[in-house]
Amino acid sequence: MRAWPPILRAFLAQAAAFAVLALLARGGLLPSTLPGPAIVLLVGLLAVGAGRALGLGRGWWPFLLGLPWVVVLLLRHAPPVWVWPSALLGLALVYGGGIFTRVPLYHSNRDAWRALLALLPPTPVRFCDLGAGLAGPLVFLARHRPESTFAGVEASPLTWFLAWARTRPHRPNCTVRWGTLWREDLASFDVVYAFLSPAPMADLFAKATREMKPGTLFVSNTFTVPGHAPHHRIPLTGRKDACLLVWRL
Repeated sequence: MRAWPPILRAFLAQAAAFAVLALLARGGLLPSTLPGPAIVLLVGLLAVGAGRALGLGRGWWPFLLGLPWVVVLLLRHAPPVWVWPSALLGLALVYGGGIFTRVPLYHSNRDAWRALLALLPPTPVRFCDLGAGLAGPLVFLARHRPESTFAGVEASPLTWFLAWARTRPHRPNCTVRWGTLWREDLASFDVVYAFLSPAPMADLFAKATREMKPGTLFVSNTFTVPGHAPHHRIPLTGRKDACLLVWRL
């Protein structure tokens, strides 16, 4: 389950918390005088515990603690009809690209950014982030290596727009385009970075070996390539299995 996308693990943690609370109530282990807010808080705390067991970091704690309150609020005050299609549209704009790329929205932490910076050769380099998200690594690297060129591709429309706006002050050496990573020509890049999911890794590695030049680097955050051991592994903080996997093609 730790390999599941974080959002699925978060909802699973919430379901587990509700199940534990129901079992406690059924077994008479929950005081009948416990006020409603205390019960909602207890669900949130149980969800945090379940989330930690499922490998979710502290960044998910506000979501796990807050979701039970949101559920109670929606049950007491039904929102207008337009809220639900608007929420669906928002999810499509943020996560819609994952439908076609089989990739959820992941964010690299600063430890990964620093490890990527250390991997770059001292000479000017062309770097590509496949699935750029909000462009955190691109902006960080562009600030530290202004003589190099950093490009990204992002499939989800709203996520791309936010990344585009974030990289705008760093042009022309830092850009993000909207589109699928499968149409990105990798031949001109010295380093290609991806933080995707297990699903596309075999096909993406095959694409990289076809298009990238000998001696260039293919780097995956956490997710390995079946049948191809990395040449170098760099441990990262955060999740227990977090690391940069490096292949020299």
